[in-house]
Amino acid sequence: MRASDPVFCQPGIDGETPIWFVSRYDDAVSVLLDDERFVRDPRLALSPEALSEFTAGMPDSLAFIDNHMLNKDGEDHRRLRRLVTKAFTPRMVERLRPRVLEIADELIDRVESRGRMDLVEEFAFPLPITVIAELLGVPAADRDRFREWSNAIVTPALSEEGLARFGELMQEFVDYLHALFEERRREPGDDLISALVAVEEAGDSLDESELSSMVALLIVAGHETTVSLIGNATLALLQHPEQRAELEQHPELRSRAVEELVRYDGPVERTLTRWATVDVELGGRTIKRGDAVIAILGAADRDPSRFRAPDTLDLSAERDAKHVGFGRGSHYCLGAPLARLETEVALATLLRRLSGLRLAAPGDTLRWRPVPLFRSLAALPVAWDR
Repeated sequence: MRASDPVFCQPGIDGETPIWFVSRYDDAVSVLLDDERFVRDPRLALSPEALSEFTAGMPDSLAFIDNHMLNKDGEDHRRLRRLVTKAFTPRMVERLRPRVLEIADELIDRVESRGRMDLVEEFAFPLPITVIAELLGVPAADRDRFREWSNAIVTPALSEEGLARFGELMQEFVDYLHALFEERRREPGDDLISALVAVEEAGDSLDESELSSMVALLIVAGHETTVSLIGNATLALLQHPEQRAELEQHPELRSRAVEELVRYDGPVERTLTRWATVDVELGGRTIKRGDAVIAILGAADRDPSRFRAPDTLDLSAERDAKHVGFGRGSHYCLGAPLARLETEVALATLLRRLSGLRLAAPGDTLRWRPVPLFRSLAALPVAWDR
């Protein structure tokens, strides 16, 4: 697509609705930075009839977890983002480093003597879900429930049965969140949910739907991307032993290495759908008002017109362009500093604690989750010298 048809249109799953896929770096950045002509809120671009058709069949509970800042534009987006920005600044995130290190070591303690594990299930998933659960103030013991709800949110429901099950799971999630909020109203704690509930109680700028949606977003986005990034990054290092050796010999490269690993095989393969608010010319094609537009971040980050040797993993190289793995513009990933820290700590802990770390299955047998948004391993069997 990037080489022969970089602004490519094909029908959606209904066989009719056009979807534009943008795969070149420059075009992807243009879409990401233009939050007036390419919006996340379909109400700003679709006719009432098209909007009604778009939302048909969605469960009522979805309104309580979908009314978040990722689906807003302009001042609505900025208002919601301001409420949590301070918790995810690089300075605030850096304060979490000792605790993230402690969690990583505890996870390795559980498996070290065994000599093998599924790295996704036993390390990449529990690390970020524990961190975000503690930050929010939700019980880490509920993490398996979070995983089921999160998987339902990111996996399309394409049948009547699937949609019905999706509705059941979303209602469970909403009920869980409402009970949690009531508990925090009675007994506030030193956590992010208590702070968000206090904002709502003050009648400031957060209603019940926005509160539920904000916390649901932080739970889902707070672990999904990092689980995928830790898995992808570990796989890349195991498949490129010379780069792994470089990282082991030069730990000062860790920050730069994380950026290169995001570019090389990032966790977010494509953006969420945006809609054109006006007719737009892009790459010699005309995108009509109301058309859906998706930027393929994985393709943009391998664009040879912007990156030297784009298909080569080089942890020591100063890349000639910034990757778009965390997005760009107003919707740039709020949790990027936390994802960077968790991935840096995860890789350092694995290399420090597990001598001879290696794949425990052929690379061509690895399975990837069937979700359209994430580049995410279903499992990553690894072994090491006990």
